[in-house]
Amino acid sequence: MRTISLNPDQIITLNDYPVHSDDILSEYFNKCKFGEEVAFVPVIEKEIVRKCLDEELFKKFVGFESKNPEAKYFMLDGSHRTTALTLCGREIRSVIFETNEDIIEAKMAIVTGRILENGILDCSLEENCKILNDHFKEKPYFMTVEQKTEKMVNEKVIPQDMIDSYHEMGK
Repeated sequence: MRTISLNPDQIITLNDYPVHSDDILSEYFNKCKFGEEVAFVPVIEKEIVRKCLDEELFKKFVGFESKNPEAKYFMLDGSHRTTALTLCGREIRSVIFETNEDIIEAKMAIVTGRILENGILDCSLEENCKILNDHFKEKPYFMTVEQKTEKMVNEKVIPQDMIDSYHEMGK
């Protein structure tokens, strides 16, 4: 199981705009603002996922990819964490799933708090890729964590203190 720190333009986010819970976002935002660590965000390299995209999504992804060459990972979970970290100008600590063994190892790390318990840990790498395909079929567009966060800021769908924090970083 390999871990890495990523920037928000390197991660393709899930299509859950805006995030589902303002309360959870606020909780993570406050932790991030005060420098607390949050659990790793699970990601899969785009080269693995793209093999599982259906033809229509693959075409859309190729277009997205040409405009977003830095986006190299698909996020499996962590919309609130990635948004909060981005609003606070922090890197996103991620765990990369490259094999089924990585997922098993991550599942064992739940007790440490470095990994959050989630249904993705009950699925193989291939099953997670199929889940991503189904997820994006429902809302067939792609965006990075950075793009999603900027959209949330610009459309003012998050609290003003979060918007102010983002702008304080020169964004």
